[in-house]
Amino acid sequence: MAKVSVNLDDDLEDDSGSRKLKELAAPLPSVSKAKSSALKDAPRVQFSFTNVPEPIKDAFAREASKRGLTKKELLYECLRAGGISIPDSAEIDGRRR
Repeated sequence: MAKVSVNLDDDLEDDSGSRKLKELAAPLPSVSKAKSSALKDAPRVQFSFTNVPEPIKDAFAREASKRGLTKKELLYECLRAGGISIPDSAEIDGRRR
């Protein structure tokens, strides 16, 4: 039977192989991910309207409830319908930083 010789002498000081693997596995930059990350990490500010007729406010709240959304999510939907590019709420939720 033939003998097999295995050399297990690893050079623990040389990390070029692991460094190369990390470089290959690094995620590619994504414009959409960068935008959602920027929105997610952006400082939060108060956003409100003053002196809106109460029936409009109530209708807005009813519509949000009917769709199963929060008022903020419905506002985002309205802004998207108006042509403003806003990522999905889950992508910019500041609680998931």
